[in-house]
Amino acid sequence: MQSGRRDFLKLGGGTLAMLALPQPLVAATGTNQPIIDVHLHAYPASMRFEKPIVNPITGAKSPIQTGADHLTACLAEMKRLNVVRGVVSGGDGDRLQAAVDWHDRDAGRILVGAGIRGSADTPLPPLEELRKLHAQGKLQVLGELTSQYAGLPLSDPLYDPYLSLAEELDIPVALHTGTMPEGTTFDPCCRTARARFGNPEYVEEALNKHPKLRLNLMHCGWPYLEDTMAMLMLYPNVYADTGAIDWLLPRPAFNDYLKALVDAGFGKRIMFGTDQMYWPDAIGLAIDRIKSAPFLTEDQRRDIFYNNAVRFYKLG
Repeated sequence: MQSGRRDFLKLGGGTLAMLALPQPLVAATGTNQPIIDVHLHAYPASMRFEKPIVNPITGAKSPIQTGADHLTACLAEMKRLNVVRGVVSGGDGDRLQAAVDWHDRDAGRILVGAGIRGSADTPLPPLEELRKLHAQGKLQVLGELTSQYAGLPLSDPLYDPYLSLAEELDIPVALHTGTMPEGTTFDPCCRTARARFGNPEYVEEALNKHPKLRLNLMHCGWPYLEDTMAMLMLYPNVYADTGAIDWLLPRPAFNDYLKALVDAGFGKRIMFGTDQMYWPDAIGLAIDRIKSAPFLTEDQRRDIFYNNAVRFYKLG
């Protein structure tokens, strides 16, 4: 039986685990400084995880069985590690409600992101529903926007009404960039997904059609380093987050990529994110990668962990 993308993630992601397990891991046990995580995922409270949740890096098995368990465990990790704000979007099922549930549990900590794709598997949310949630204070971000999984660039006319809404409401868009899990294009959810649409160069037309847009390149555009730099250089309204690559990549590979961005002068445009997906313990693993990066100064660490997100999301 062919494993789908979601099963691949829940089972632990064999290829990523093979790549990353040999690297030393030092789990973060806390921090005195506040952290903002701009890349988190939620699941419907009633959703049951049919297979054991195994962290693909540590091999640790989780007792989590439902979306409700996942929410409780993630919030506990955020509190333990002083993650004072988090941007969360739904990762499956009723994506909007899953994120709103997090906000309802801890409104002072959670910013709600609207998961947007535009495929048969994941249709676009109604614009009026997004307006209503925003008016209620329960929508602060459009994203994760996963146009790549729909086999489309951000500049496709399908997304224009949503980018226009983001400009009108002055809320940022968080876009999935970079690559996808192994076998994604063979999953029934994502038969039209293509690697090329993860290249940040595909955002340029959308940025020029929507000049007031604030755009977060999730995953820092990995592995498209030069194209990520080109977008950051030309468009001051573009930032990037470290989600997933800061704990799933082997440590040397992540350090090399992050160092290249910082050395190129973009240290004030990089935000911390985990993309923890099914694994609450990934939050601590990701924090450790930033804390232990030997090339970062304390000021640069503080920018990545906190200051840059405050500026980008206008948190005040």
